[in-house]
Amino acid sequence: MSVVRVMDDRTCLEIGFEDIRKYHGELALMAVAVGFRSLQAAFAELFGDDIPQRKSISIVSGHAGPGFRDAFEYVTRAVTRGAYQVNVDYPAAQYDPHRAQSYAYVISTTEGASVEVALKDDFLPMKFYDFLAKGREGTMTEEDKEEFREMKWSLSQRAQALTQDELLTVTRLS
Repeated sequence: MSVVRVMDDRTCLEIGFEDIRKYHGELALMAVAVGFRSLQAAFAELFGDDIPQRKSISIVSGHAGPGFRDAFEYVTRAVTRGAYQVNVDYPAAQYDPHRAQSYAYVISTTEGASVEVALKDDFLPMKFYDFLAKGREGTMTEEDKEEFREMKWSLSQRAQALTQDELLTVTRLS
């Protein structure tokens, strides 16, 4: 099982996708999976084999959705600690043609190191963004809702199966 490791004071926590899924529920599984993988990638770049302290992590998320928020919160408690910000106008990974929403995340340490993790532009199909727009407009049919549920589940599975380089671009900022 793929995990992300984080220290909570003196306790090492090993957190898997299924742990975050139980916390979040079924609403935004694609985002939970991509958020989980983004943290794995960021931690590998920032800490190598070392395990970071939860309290040393801050996050700027380009996406305001609950799946990303819950993945980041469950692992780092950044939301609870006031170390989490949303900036939908973040310039990288602006793929949604219907609104400002970035699929990039800046993960930083209290020591000043930071990394940008961005979802690759070919991961989400255009229909995904169209379903999001229909959901905001309240125009989804029952068939749309079922197809979107299935799409989010399938994308969550794909996000976990792809290599990091197939899914994400990781850029060291400092």
